Amino acid sequence: MSWRLHKEMEKLNRSVLEMGAHVERNVMDAAKAFMDRDAELAGRIAETDRLIDSLEMEIAEDCLKIIALHQPVARDLRFIHSLGKIGGLLERIGDLAENLANKGESLARKEVVVIPGEFHPMTELARTMLRDSIDSLVERNAAKAEQVIKADLRVNQAKRDIRKAAEAAIQATPTAFPQWLTIVAASRNVERIGDMAANIAAEVVYSEEGRLARHGMDRE
Repeated sequence: MSWRLHKEMEKLNRSVLEMGAHVERNVMDAAKAFMDRDAELAGRIAETDRLIDSLEMEIAEDCLKIIALHQPVARDLRFIHSLGKIGGLLERIGDLAENLANKGESLARKEVVVIPGEFHPMTELARTMLRDSIDSLVERNAAKAEQVIKADLRVNQAKRDIRKAAEAAIQATPTAFPQWLTIVAASRNVERIGDMAANIAAEVVYSEEGRLARHGMDRE
């Protein structure tokens, strides 16, 4: 690897890690905004999401430039390609976090219902998956990335549990249907965040080992 290519790959990697830090913060804040029905916090998340969008565009452009100028091969090419895809996945997680926060605002305008107890652990697990997927990228650790992929099954199960709780609550109190619909939609946002984190981990496995990690086999 040439010295210049090495430096540009390091810079690209730092940009992805910076983006990941902003996205993880937004996921944490979005869960709080939803649980607390906090409109002000949701607004701050929207502001950060614009920065995330900008970083994603810069990362995509830098990946193309590095490939065009240096024509990397083998593991270096896989690493650059994966960083570009991870940037796109992080941008999608940022959007999902913003959507989750906005659902808290929507819930605030309706009669209060108790959010299922599974929701907070589900969001914490999804956020942990995101953090661990980024850590596996930093460490270039495929084994750690594989653990993130496996954890996605637990997020999927939590989403199903919340949906069942919503169905029972709607049968008991049909007038609360709009609130429960919002809660189910929010759990779907969190489930998709877990999916995206698992996809990031799969990119790490591909980058390091050149193989495709299986993900999404437990989808409904």
